[in-house]
Amino acid sequence: MYVPGHFELPDDYATAMLARPRVGNLITVHDDAPQATLVPFYRDTERGTLVTHLVRNNPQVREPITGGAMVIFDDVDAYVSPSWYATNAIQANVPTWDYITLHVWGPVHIDPDPQAALRAARRLTELYESDDVLGAVGEEKLERMARAIVAVEVGIERVRGKAKMSQNRHPDDIRSLAAQLARQGQDRMAEFLLEVSLPYAEQRYATLARLGDLHALHPPRSAEIT
Repeated sequence: MYVPGHFELPDDYATAMLARPRVGNLITVHDDAPQATLVPFYRDTERGTLVTHLVRNNPQVREPITGGAMVIFDDVDAYVSPSWYATNAIQANVPTWDYITLHVWGPVHIDPDPQAALRAARRLTELYESDDVLGAVGEEKLERMARAIVAVEVGIERVRGKAKMSQNRHPDDIRSLAAQLARQGQDRMAEFLLEVSLPYAEQRYATLARLGDLHALHPPRSAEIT
């Protein structure tokens, strides 16, 4: 993933993303081609791993894995129309897509023991439900169901996040974009724009103003769909 410096996801945001159970794409490498499955993960802080489970007959389980794994967590995203930029009337722009994503790399371990699978599934459930949800199913049935799945752990060796959130735009553009996204119910994106992107843009443009770089105060037209 290409991450320009100004699109680097803040470490505290990345840490908060990993702290919450969330769905992500588990990508593994095999002899014929990569395989991917969208599954829920939780972070085991003691072991330093991301934990999930897969159906036992999934090709990612059945076919040998030839390298480390990658997990992609997509947080928020939205189409951005140039008409939402405050400066668009002065200088026309192109559409783009803003987003926040987090990539995690590390060794992958598949545990075929049904008890390990049941522990993983139970923990994921406990993070969302009260104890009586699984209690109502019954331990005997849960153990039978666990035979059809396997536990999967991905070691957290490297983490990199990207927040392509209009940090390179004029501060007025960020304010107008945040207002538009808020009207659409994209509150988390609007919050990031105002709390992270806007201060960066204000500092950048203040520096450019001090240096007298008037041309740079108005970003050139460029394709931003990356």
